[in-house]
Amino acid sequence: MVERGSRSKQTMTFMLPADVTAFSEAVAPSIAGFAQWETHERDTGVVIHESLQAAMKHHSVQAFLRLLGRDGGTVGPIIQYLHTSVWTTDNDVLTFTGGRYRPAEGRPEEMMPGRLAFKWFPDDEPECVRRDFAVLGGLAWKALQAVTSPHLDTITGKPARRYRIGPAAKAWALGKPERLVRDYALPLKVKDTR
Repeated sequence: MVERGSRSKQTMTFMLPADVTAFSEAVAPSIAGFAQWETHERDTGVVIHESLQAAMKHHSVQAFLRLLGRDGGTVGPIIQYLHTSVWTTDNDVLTFTGGRYRPAEGRPEEMMPGRLAFKWFPDDEPECVRRDFAVLGGLAWKALQAVTSPHLDTITGKPARRYRIGPAAKAWALGKPERLVRDYALPLKVKDTR
């Protein structure tokens, strides 16, 4: 449901830790001194991080990209990065993620998407934040497109345009034919472009 005056964007993502690192490194030069990754903790509040991978190690589910304010904190709307959910028997993936992914005990190996998304109300922000947030959104999606591909289709062969997959996630999905890639009830097929 669209709220009057709001602007939003969402891309569903399939990304393993190597893909998260690639995205973080791709966006880092363009946001240096301009925006910062943060996590939100119930007890301590906002925690600032040097990179997305550092934020994900701190809070394994999600992190937020926000503009830097003049006082050193962050300001304005948030861009949310929500992690990909994975159930796997791949011990290397399970070990590397420190328990963020779940063992596939008695169920098929599968991957469900995370997302890169924002929703904001431009009229509620000062002009400088409106201008800078539009730039930040463009930088984040440009970096995401640089390190992921749109190589996903529905089972019927229709391109799944709102999804992106990183190379590590793609290799994992194609590694065993029985592995599932889906968005809850929507099964997806990874294109093998090797």
